[in-house]
Amino acid sequence: MSLEGQLLDQKSLRAVTGRTANWNEIAKDCIAFANAIGGRLLLGIEDGQNVPPADQQIPADLPDILRRKLAERTVNVTVLPDVVTASNGGQYTVCRNEHLARLFHDLKLMEREGSGFDKIFEVLVSQGRPGAGTDRRA
Repeated sequence: MSLEGQLLDQKSLRAVTGRTANWNEIAKDCIAFANAIGGRLLLGIEDGQNVPPADQQIPADLPDILRRKLAERTVNVTVLPDVVTASNGGQYTVCRNEHLARLFHDLKLMEREGSGFDKIFEVLVSQGRPGAGTDRRA
């Protein structure tokens, strides 16, 4: 079961690679997060799944391409993409909102931008907090 909602969205790796890349759709998601309270975009996890395919590897240049393509399509919307290896060995990319990461850092909730967002998110989800990756309307 997926935790997609107001703070989390996931897309197939096909959304950002090859002929099926849809950079405008990725930009729309990032703009929506930037206009709200932030969030995370998981690239490389299929709908309805919690982990990427076990043999999936993220191209080394994808984080830089993500930043560049987003900058070409938006104004003042940036992301912090990180490549993550799941428990099954497959890789995916987590794109976090730079402004939300900076806020957590400034509030001393993280040692550096991006280092503690996953932990904060996991704690909120484990406590069943509304809006922590789930749709509040549910």
